[in-house]
Formats: sequence, structure tokens, C-alpha cells
Amino acid sequence: MRRKKRFVPAMIFLIIAAAIFFIYSYIANQHSPVLYPVFSAEDIVLSQEEDLHFFSEGWIVCGAPSRFYYWDQTEMLPPFSQDDLSAENGSIYITAHSQNYIVTKSSRIYDTRTVPFTLVYENQDLKIWDIKECTDFLILLIHDDSDLAQPYILVNNSDFLISMDGTGESRYISADFYSRDVSLLTLGVNSPFPITRVFHYINRNELYGVLTLENQFIYEIFRLKDKIILIGIKDILCYNIEGELQWTVRHESDGNFETIKSDGGLFIYFPEKTQLGDKKGNTLIIDSKGYSVKMFPKYLSGIKIHQYGYIALEFSNTFVIVNKEGKIIHKQRLQEPADELFTNSFRPEYILVRTKNDTLQIFSTKKQEEENQ
Repeated sequence: MRRKKRFVPAMIFLIIAAAIFFIYSYIANQHSPVLYPVFSAEDIVLSQEEDLHFFSEGWIVCGAPSRFYYWDQTEMLPPFSQDDLSAENGSIYITAHSQNYIVTKSSRIYDTRTVPFTLVYENQDLKIWDIKECTDFLILLIHDDSDLAQPYILVNNSDFLISMDGTGESRYISADFYSRDVSLLTLGVNSPFPITRVFHYINRNELYGVLTLENQFIYEIFRLKDKIILIGIKDILCYNIEGELQWTVRHESDGNFETIKSDGGLFIYFPEKTQLGDKKGNTLIIDSKGYSVKMFPKYLSGIKIHQYGYIALEFSNTFVIVNKEGKIIHKQRLQEPADELFTNSFRPEYILVRTKNDTLQIFSTKKQEEENQ
């Protein structure tokens, strides 16, 4: 009799627990961000050598020649003035771009925040290799006579290039900025062993100081307010602008990492790691106060900031949406394997992917009939 009395409360508890589980699962699924395919009449080709640039009315496939599309995936004429089209000989070939600017083969720079696009700089005697968009200026990488990249400053609403003096025989590797301050990562070439030098500039091009590191090769530099983050072959190092080491984290990833820089912070993901330094995890979250280590799913690629946290590809065949704590909140299998995904600020609900067959596919958190209403 006592067993029966004990059995009844246990059954009631199991029924309540099961009900809570199913109700929670239903609510979670109701808020789970499903991605719906956005169909088009014709396939859009996007080769491995091509990239996407977004603007208010659509996007550009940056290639030779570049192709322009509305958000509904129909092709548009290049949104340039007739004078600019004539200067480009009627065909646009985009060789570099940033969030709001494009560079064409004829060394002309356009602001794509206006339609038609606005010409902001031209000089056919220069070969502009790349462009970095900063607060109120651009950093242009220009090939010199030795075919080496040299950084120059182009201030908004100016057509005068400002050189960044003081680097001597050092070779440019990378650069980053905070407000009007710039830090250049370079490699010394006049020494029998590797010397990394970081040149700090204030007010865009006024040399403030130099950090020298011997026998260390650094892949990348990121500038926070008063600190720099250096990613090396085996370590991540944080220095203040005065050159004092703040902290280091061992990663030993052999260059396999992905980064996202956001306002005031930095996200570094190591897809094959389970430990960074002496802490369990594979993701470093850095801000002006320091860093924390979190465990995200392994083997993600193409990770991007998304309205739900982060979105990435898993094993090339699955969308994975992860919250800011590294927990998976949605998985969705792709019909075709993909090797890259793209997000944008104009249509944040859109996720564009390049398949391994070099076609562009679009997904949205909204159904097509909802978007057309």
C-alpha cells in the first residue's frame, strides 16, 4: 500500500515535468529563428575570386566586370552618373572595397551611400591595392615602384594624400584605428632575424611612438581605445600605447582563427581549439577592461554577427545560430554545401551564401510573402 502511495506522487511529478518540457520546447521553437530560402528566377554566379559589396538598393558582385543586383535578385544597370561611366569606359571593375566605398581598376574611389554613387577620389597614376575605412578618413594601400604596399591617408572631402612617415625600411603588414588614432603593423627587413614594429599615430598621421618586438611574427593587429591586440603564431598579446605588455594568451592555432571587431571590442574564434592559455574554451572576447574565454561549438566557419547573436557554417552544410554565450539556438541543414556566408546592415534579415558550385543563395528570417507585403 505504501508503495502505491509513493508511486502516485512520482507519476504526478513525471507528468508535470514532461508537460513543462513540451511547453518550453514549443515556446522555444516559436521563437527559433527559422531561415527561409529566397528564390530567384535565375542562378547568380559568385566565383571564389569574387566578393560582395552591399548598398541601400542591393548588392554588387565585385569582379571583372562587376555586376549589380537589386534585393529581389534582378540585375540592375551600374548606378553611376553618365560622366563616371564614361570615365570607366562603360565597364566597372571593382578591385577593392570597404563597407561604404569601392575602388575601381582605374583608381577611382566612390562613396556607395548615395545612388548614383559619388566619386570622392581619382588618380590614374596610382595603383590602389586595398582600402580601409576609418572614422573620417580612409587608409589607402598604394603599390610603389617596387610593387610594395605603402599606406596613405585620405581625409574625407579631400583629394590630397597624406603619407605616414617614420617607418623607415619596415614593410607594411596591417593597420587598425580608433577614432583618429592609427596603429601600423610592420615587419623590419634590415635585420638577420624577424623584427616586428608597431607605429602609433595620433591625429591620423602624427607619429606618437614605436613598439619593437624581436623574434616574433605577428599576423594581425587590432586597435582598441588605448590598447592594441596582436595575434601571433602562438600567442595573443595586449599592449598599451606606451608599449607596456598588459597580458598574453597562448593559442598555438597555426593561424587558424576568425575575428570580428565591433564597437569597443574584439571577438577571436579558434575552431579547432578547446583551451586558450590555462582556460577551457575556444573563443576570446576582448574589451578595454580585459578578456574572457568562452566555449563555442567547434569547427564553425565564416562566423558573423547576427541579430540573434552569431551565425556561421558548420561542416559546410549547416547553418548554426549561436547566442552570445556560445550556445546553439538554431541549426538548419543546407541543400547544397557552402563555403562562405555574407551578412549586411541594410537587410539584416538576409543571409547570403556562396555554394561550393559557385552560386549565390539567399535566406531570410522572413517568409517571402511577408517581405512582399
